[in-house]
Formats: sequence, C-alpha cells, structure tokens
Amino acid sequence: MKNKLLVSIVLISFLAFSGCTDKENMPDTGSNTSTNVSVDDTKYFEIYIDNYAFHPQSITISRGDTIRWTNNDSVPFIVKSSVFQSPTLTKDMTFTYTFHERRTYNYYLATHPYTQSGTIVVE
Repeated sequence: MKNKLLVSIVLISFLAFSGCTDKENMPDTGSNTSTNVSVDDTKYFEIYIDNYAFHPQSITISRGDTIRWTNNDSVPFIVKSSVFQSPTLTKDMTFTYTFHERRTYNYYLATHPYTQSGTIVVE
C-alpha cells in the first residue's frame, strides 16, 4: 500500500513539473533554418504494375519528384533501370525512388524482361 502511494506521489509530482520550462531560455537547435526540402515541396507520382505492364507506361516529372511503383499482380517483380533497382515486390508491395538528375530513364521488369518497359522523363 505504501509503495502505491509513493509511486502516485512521484508520478503526480513529475506531471506537475513537466510543463514548467521556460521556452524563451531554451537553446536554439537551428531547426527553423534547415535547408532540406520539405515534404510539401516533393511531388509523388504512382505507377502501378498490372498484367505485366506499367500504368502509366510513360510519365514526365520534375527534378526532386518521387515515383512509387506498386505491384498489383500476384506475380513478384523487380523494377530495374541503369540507375535503380527495387527489391522483389510481391503483391501490394511498393518501391519508391526520387529523381534528382534531368534525363530520360528507361526501366523494365527484371524478372520478366519480355514485358513492356516504362519511361520517365525528368525535366
């Protein structure tokens, strides 16, 4: 019984004093001066794999944009180009890649190279 009372007192004391900090005297961590691209500045595009094909098959994006491939087929696939390669994607798995260089990227299903390929143009 004494242990429960002691734990309760310590917990109440901790909660009472936890909000008693002076934010004006806290050190500046520089979090407001970050030069990283915020999530809001990044655009995401979807490419779906259905019936051994990419949908859409061709897409034009800007530098810094991210594409997410989603496998909607029951067959596992690996998406591959000269610059990136996904892990094996089973049904409903995704792979994302952010494009930083302006150029045309051709990609294909490495596990089924006889299928259609895809093209990404980065402007």
